[in-house]
Amino acid sequence: MKTPTKFENPVDYETPNSLAAVWSMMLPGLGQMMKGQIMPGIIWAFLTAGGYYSFFWPGITIHILCVLDAALNKGVKSWKQFIIIVPLLLIYIIYRNTY
Repeated sequence: MKTPTKFENPVDYETPNSLAAVWSMMLPGLGQMMKGQIMPGIIWAFLTAGGYYSFFWPGITIHILCVLDAALNKGVKSWKQFIIIVPLLLIYIIYRNTY
């Protein structure tokens, strides 16, 4: 973990995974956005809001998955796990709302 010095560009600062997880706990998707993953952060924010809108438990489950993604995801272009998780979460939310 390298902190910016006086002559370095602060935009090049890489957010640590632990700090990204803390930000995602406060606002879902913000940790991903701080790590440079803008689109996954926006999608996590909408998924979490949809989960909380449908019922408390889907919302808290998606929120926990969002925090874990911010804490454990290391790459900027790691879309494989994201493409698998999003449809499963949507199916779960739809299933919970139909019964």
